[in-house]
Amino acid sequence: MVVAVSPSWPGLPSPHAWHPEPGVTGGIFFFHFLAHLVTVSIDPAEANVRLKNYSQPMPTFDRSKHPHVIQNQHCHLCEVPVSTKSKHCSACNKCVSGFDHHCKWLNNCVGSRNYWCFFSSVASALAGLLCIIVILLYIFLQYFFNPAALRTDSHYRSISNKDTWLLFLSISPVRTSKGVLLALGLLVLLLALISLLLLGHLLVFHLYLILVRDPQKHRGVRKWAVTVLREMRMEGCGGGGLPSAPQPSTSLKQSENIQP
Repeated sequence: MVVAVSPSWPGLPSPHAWHPEPGVTGGIFFFHFLAHLVTVSIDPAEANVRLKNYSQPMPTFDRSKHPHVIQNQHCHLCEVPVSTKSKHCSACNKCVSGFDHHCKWLNNCVGSRNYWCFFSSVASALAGLLCIIVILLYIFLQYFFNPAALRTDSHYRSISNKDTWLLFLSISPVRTSKGVLLALGLLVLLLALISLLLLGHLLVFHLYLILVRDPQKHRGVRKWAVTVLREMRMEGCGGGGLPSAPQPSTSLKQSENIQP
């Protein structure tokens, strides 16, 4: 919606006076569109799952036969061997290689096959929003301190009323009042800021996962969690306290028995 509404905010000066900003913003969002399209088009499923014949319906998982969907790197639903980093997605009902999460906005899982396309889509959307916000702030400053700088386009030569402004200037100019102009500008700016906060939070989280997270470092914590769950099941959540969680420095040798 931000991208759709922003071209109507108001008439920027002619392209030769406004330099390459509109072209840069358009290029960023075009790249975002391509990255988004590739992300939703790639099937993130395991190679063995993609090669499987889907003419038969997927079986229903029976916990009386198997405690987990994936055991010993074999999926009891997909009925194929899978890699150690695979997970069976309940929404997609298939094993995803390098499973990260199921994105309902993409209607697709994000895994190792499409993760970087997903990351590029989020990063490019954030960059495009930053461009829109910078342009809007520039226009607001010019509107209040030097409005004549926004009325240099040739379409304004026939307009004598300073309170009349043009929307869709680069497409098909439409006359409007300054009240509508400011309301539309504030709406676009508000939507852009909200989107920026949401996408910024998502991007920072994934940057943290990429740069900071160390899977080997957390195996000891996973072992402690598995031990807690087993004791709770055996004791019915009664009795003494929880076992102490091992420090992240727990040796790899002690954690090799953890099931992925």
